[in-house]
Amino acid sequence: MMFDIFFVDYKPGQTEEMAQALAKNPQVMFDYPMETSLESKSSILNLEKRIEILRKFKLENVEDPGDAGRTWLKFPQPPIEPVAEKASGLGFANIKKDESGLNRRMPLVAKLMNAGPLRETEYYPSIDLIIACNYLGVDVKRDVEVVMGKYVKIKNIPQKTLTHFDRKTLKMETKDIMNRPNEKREVVIPIDADGQMQINFPGGLYSFRAHEIFEAATEWNEETASQFQNTIFLVAMYYATGAGAAKDTHLSPFGDMSGIEHHAAAINTILNQDFLFELPLWGEFLIIILVGMLAGVVQPRLKTWLAFLFFLAIAFIYSVGTLINFSEFNLVHLYPTVILEQLFIFIGLIGFRILTEEENVKYIRSTFSKFVSKDVVDELLKNPDNLNLGGSKRDITIFFSDIRGFTTMSEKMGPEELVQFLNQYLSEMTEIIIEFKGTIDKYMGDAIMAFWGAPVPLEDHAYYGCAAGLAQMRRLATLKEEWKSLDLPQMDIGIGLNSGPAVVGNMGSSHRMDYTCMGDTINLGSRLEGTNKEYGTHIIISEYTYEKVKDRVIARELDLIKVKGKTQPVRIYELLDLVNEEDLKLLRKPLQAN
Repeated sequence: MMFDIFFVDYKPGQTEEMAQALAKNPQVMFDYPMETSLESKSSILNLEKRIEILRKFKLENVEDPGDAGRTWLKFPQPPIEPVAEKASGLGFANIKKDESGLNRRMPLVAKLMNAGPLRETEYYPSIDLIIACNYLGVDVKRDVEVVMGKYVKIKNIPQKTLTHFDRKTLKMETKDIMNRPNEKREVVIPIDADGQMQINFPGGLYSFRAHEIFEAATEWNEETASQFQNTIFLVAMYYATGAGAAKDTHLSPFGDMSGIEHHAAAINTILNQDFLFELPLWGEFLIIILVGMLAGVVQPRLKTWLAFLFFLAIAFIYSVGTLINFSEFNLVHLYPTVILEQLFIFIGLIGFRILTEEENVKYIRSTFSKFVSKDVVDELLKNPDNLNLGGSKRDITIFFSDIRGFTTMSEKMGPEELVQFLNQYLSEMTEIIIEFKGTIDKYMGDAIMAFWGAPVPLEDHAYYGCAAGLAQMRRLATLKEEWKSLDLPQMDIGIGLNSGPAVVGNMGSSHRMDYTCMGDTINLGSRLEGTNKEYGTHIIISEYTYEKVKDRVIARELDLIKVKGKTQPVRIYELLDLVNEEDLKLLRKPLQAN
């Protein structure tokens, strides 16, 4: 039996009665507090005498590598002499909370500096270690070995049984504590540098009504007493007495529990050898690094909702693994650390994507708003994957146009008049290309280069290109009438169209880049534009374009020509009109979102 009541004051009559009761019941132990400071000179004068009372329970076999442990307990306050001398065990009862305010550990060893006769360091056991040794039938001075920062070893344990509640079978079980009668019988308790062990709490607070306890006491007899053989009794007051006294409770992982329940859980952990083991710090860091690297590699490659599912999956797997390690192997992880790490990585990914998405929106608008229609820009913003900034192979239709006799015309006009005239022409032609979902590549003097099928894929890119060329010729006829009335020079244009594969993307230097296209398809389109002069035509399309639109356009076969840079001759056609005139209006409608 252990009294978690500090008998530090002499009370006439009551103290003598307690001493007499102890003489009749030798298996009674007491705990005592250790203070961090002494309040009076009389306490200092009595310190040596108090320590002398405790020395019969002092730990003898202690190794302290490098003096790692801290002396956070300094001044023991053992019970008064009549009680202490009759007690079968004395141990300190201090409970130390961690930084979060929780009590997860129980000190087993107190290190007192300058406590011995020669001012040497001495080590004293906690009441939990005293009770465990008493129950196991070993001597705390002879049979306990301590290595600070590693373990407390209880040796030479005789055969002993223990009745306990098994959390797995949910039944009361009786077992040999060691469960290995033919081997060396010892219990090894892992401790930290401060002499503390982790408590494996079996559960939360259990209580009985006061009248139930009193009724049980009135029915006490020898038969009832026999049921409690080999049982440890811990007696304490839930509320301390006296003015301003505080309730003796401490916060545990299961909520507020009385101090005596913390001690009971610690004793239960020792006797059941149900110790908790912490993963080494290097192991925790290794898990954090590996899981962090996995998330850092995988999450950026996933869409946001998949990245969130990945985060939940990692959190679930790690939680289940932590639970299994705890329930099966008593291995304790820094549980929240990996979960928080994953959460921070996911939040960082979201933040990065928000910032980069804003930059991408700005980039797309600034790059394409001058060269494509607004609905094409909107489509790019909805589906930015269509824009491969590193260059990609696309099936497109290329467009080239050039003014016939531009040199002669420019000689008849002043610089300002020429620029104004040219700007009007280019603006009108550009407007038509953009209306027909085309992309302006560049202006080369009086020439225009454009294409269809990029950056947004366009299934009928050849047909859109042909329709745009015909629309330009019709608009040019109207402009020529206006220019004639203003006595401005007359002009004509030639257009070449070709369809096929080309590389499309950002090209240029690190200082300046343009979204453009290149390849044999582009070269042939340029050659066809110039071929109009030889045949007296306005729009020439290649056989590759013709094959894509032959059922929807009116065209006349011109020739089979061999173009510079091509080994095989190419059949060319003059584009005259669309089969369905209404298509010129329909093709101008905005693109439908995919």
